[in-house]
Amino acid sequence: MAELTPRAQDYLRTIYQLSSKGSKVRLVTLSEALGVRMPTALQMVRSLASQGLVKYEKHGEIELTEEGKRIAEEIQTKHNLLFEFLTKYLGVDPEVAEKDACGMEHHLSEETYDRLLKFIEFMEGCPHGLPRWLEGFHFYLKWGKRPVLRAEEEAVIVPMRRLSDLEPGEAGKVVAIKADPDGRLRLAEMGIVIGSTVYVEEKSCERVKIKLMGGEVELSIGEASLISVI
Repeated sequence: MAELTPRAQDYLRTIYQLSSKGSKVRLVTLSEALGVRMPTALQMVRSLASQGLVKYEKHGEIELTEEGKRIAEEIQTKHNLLFEFLTKYLGVDPEVAEKDACGMEHHLSEETYDRLLKFIEFMEGCPHGLPRWLEGFHFYLKWGKRPVLRAEEEAVIVPMRRLSDLEPGEAGKVVAIKADPDGRLRLAEMGIVIGSTVYVEEKSCERVKIKLMGGEVELSIGEASLISVI
């Protein structure tokens, strides 16, 4: 990756995120997304343009060059990896994890990144699902004590709840989905799969808005009732 300041990297990733949504990225939308004044955003965009990372003409659209896109995708990949590790494996609140990942992504060494990537690949490839020690760790996070073992050496698992029963501010890990194949596919396309960490932001009698690694999605109460979490 080119020698860029953390702030410059934030600009590239934000431009990448905005353009990935199919929107035209202009100076006003970029400054709003980053929470800075337009003159400040303009100064950075001009700097990135001088480095061949973005294309920009006065009052025009801001576009990533091929090199700018490559760097932005690398930053976004690191961000996603950190967010997944913090939420799924350490049980960090998604909102906190999002902020922490934004800070950590700029200082992650290639060695640490490679180890994290291999760790997640190893865990995701476990043929028996999440290992028992990780279930025990999540139990400890929730209850402040180690899970009690039965005679057959099976950990006592926190009782499951339906996603529709969670209140705003509560989070859970998806452990079962009772939808039909089409419904499971639709949920998977939203990022809701076994092992996902979901955080309830808003809830009404008809809808529930949740936050997860891929962003924010809305489900009907009926759909949410098909999803079990712990």
